[in-house]
Amino acid sequence: MIPFCKTTLGEEEKKAVADCIDSGWVVLGPKSKEFEEKFAEYVGADYAVFVDSGTSALFLALQAIKTLVLPKMQGDPNIYKPVFRVPSLTFAATAEVLVHSGFAPMFGEIGEDLCLKNVDAYSLPVDLLGNKAKSGALIYDSAHRIERNDVKGSNAFHCYSFYATKNMTTVQGGMIAINSKEVYDWLIKARDHGLDLGTKERYQGKYKQYEVEFVGWRLKGDDLRAVVGLEQLKKLPYATERRNEIVALYNKRLGLSNKGNHVYPIFVKDREEFCGLMFDSGIQTTIHFRPLHLMKAYKDIPHEESLEHTERIGETIVSVPLYPSLGDDEVNFISDTIIKSNLMI
Repeated sequence: MIPFCKTTLGEEEKKAVADCIDSGWVVLGPKSKEFEEKFAEYVGADYAVFVDSGTSALFLALQAIKTLVLPKMQGDPNIYKPVFRVPSLTFAATAEVLVHSGFAPMFGEIGEDLCLKNVDAYSLPVDLLGNKAKSGALIYDSAHRIERNDVKGSNAFHCYSFYATKNMTTVQGGMIAINSKEVYDWLIKARDHGLDLGTKERYQGKYKQYEVEFVGWRLKGDDLRAVVGLEQLKKLPYATERRNEIVALYNKRLGLSNKGNHVYPIFVKDREEFCGLMFDSGIQTTIHFRPLHLMKAYKDIPHEESLEHTERIGETIVSVPLYPSLGDDEVNFISDTIIKSNLMI
């Protein structure tokens, strides 16, 4: 069976984890700081904050927007509840963080690139499948995209996921990349209960009295996962290059022009029949994504008058295998199987 996804975890990560355990320090500390600095350099940000998931990255960024950004834009955030437009074609995390942050989400239509069609400050666009969403928002869900210098010169929050299926992984984990020192200082405290001293400062050396400066959250990453991230970051340039090669080969074989390198989507006439045929041929497929506005949990969330394109894509989209160790012969076999199905739109 050709799986939908394979990680690039290997001996380097095993050794890094063992060394971290042997060091006696596995919680948030120096390796997390090193990971943050090197990731920030990669994406062109001044600062990066390591948290325990991509969902936490989005949630904490929204708390920073509520606490630090909106008061400067609209006055007291306690009496102003902005509506954030969000694509319906995304994973549940993108919408749920808006709900749990007290904002009013509204599902918006997507364009031909499958990203949110109309973007302004009060939007939460998604870099879906690795495509770069339009500029102009305060915050981006970049769980599907990790590219060099994407954050350079940006005033927005860029939120990344390091889940096991992503272009690089810490198994679980996420990162917020920003270019504001004020925001960075707040996020460092907010992810760790609002404390003025970090984990390392509290537990190493002579005891220091700490202060809780504001009510925060427990969303921090740790050194055990950070060392995995450091090794993954070293592999990311090759992994990105190989993913781009695979996308180019798929495009050539299937006559498509896909650009993103996280997930390779195709569109089919009968998804259930197609996915069953692929599985019987030894190829695992999945779906990115079913529209959220059609889901039970989100049926009462308002949406734009028409989400026709979203619904059409949601009914026909299928993701086929895409990962760095996928061989050209496997890509050719997958492509041949797709073509022989006679179901591709």
